[in-house]
Amino acid sequence: MIYKSFLGAIISRRVTALLTVLIVGLPWSPFALAQQEGEQQDAGQPQGELSADDTAKALANPAGSLANLANNLTYRTFKGDLPGAGDQTAVTYTFQPVLPFPVGDKGRNIIVRPAFTISFDQPIFDSSQGTWSNLDTEFNDITFDTVYAGTTMTSKSTGYLWGVGVAGTLPTATNSALGGDQWRLGPELFGGIIRDWGVAGGLINNQWNLGGGGGGPGSNDEPYSTTTIQYFYGIGLGNGWQILSGPVITYDWKASSGEKWSLPLGTGIAKTTKIGGTTWRFQIEIQYYVKQPDSFGSEWSLTFDFRPVIQNPVLGWFQ
Repeated sequence: MIYKSFLGAIISRRVTALLTVLIVGLPWSPFALAQQEGEQQDAGQPQGELSADDTAKALANPAGSLANLANNLTYRTFKGDLPGAGDQTAVTYTFQPVLPFPVGDKGRNIIVRPAFTISFDQPIFDSSQGTWSNLDTEFNDITFDTVYAGTTMTSKSTGYLWGVGVAGTLPTATNSALGGDQWRLGPELFGGIIRDWGVAGGLINNQWNLGGGGGGPGSNDEPYSTTTIQYFYGIGLGNGWQILSGPVITYDWKASSGEKWSLPLGTGIAKTTKIGGTTWRFQIEIQYYVKQPDSFGSEWSLTFDFRPVIQNPVLGWFQ
């Protein structure tokens, strides 16, 4: 059962310890920043002035100016032509700070979003033996995007959003099965609409291998070109509740026929509320993959996401 395995992963000791370190121990955690309550807030981030519905809408906007710390824990099932593929499961934890830096006085921001992912019990198929094994706890490649973005309102509650920048990958995986051993980079664009009911839009980027060699990190010279398309929506229900999702579609231009597409459909529900002076969003989302690589790919995923709204701790370095 998906929900039983997912709950079991959440309460496991190593996942609990990891979350404790990342959320409580980091100097930019909401607990460490609590002492800053009452100090001047970032431009464009009036946390104390926004309603729960307005904050929820702003968090669903990838061009928004709310700094936050995204934490998500995902349980995943698989399918494919490999023997035993349908019996495999995996758990990943991703920590992604969203750090906007205001530019000018027209609501523009440079937004930096690095993502740090740890895999637990990732299944690996040994083609020579025809058997599966599971990695224990491994760090994945770091991914990031940096965009120049803006939100333009045409009325009090309607407008549009846009962004242009770059997306990249750093070869930081501690196991070659979880990373490409390549430095990757490419352009990114996104756009969308803002309406009374919420936010909707899409994002696209493509990354290529920047080259490598020499046997060290980033030494894989194999051609790489993968397009990522993310569609997103957040529909307000009132009192801080939303229906929202952001499935990520990928297309691998270099893969063989039948291995190129990964196509999920998803939906979720979220609640934005204030706890102890800090605004949080809690979300649960389920996705079903209508298309995945024929040999092995995700079939279902269940994600629990929680994020506090914070002051951008890095912005003060430049002031």
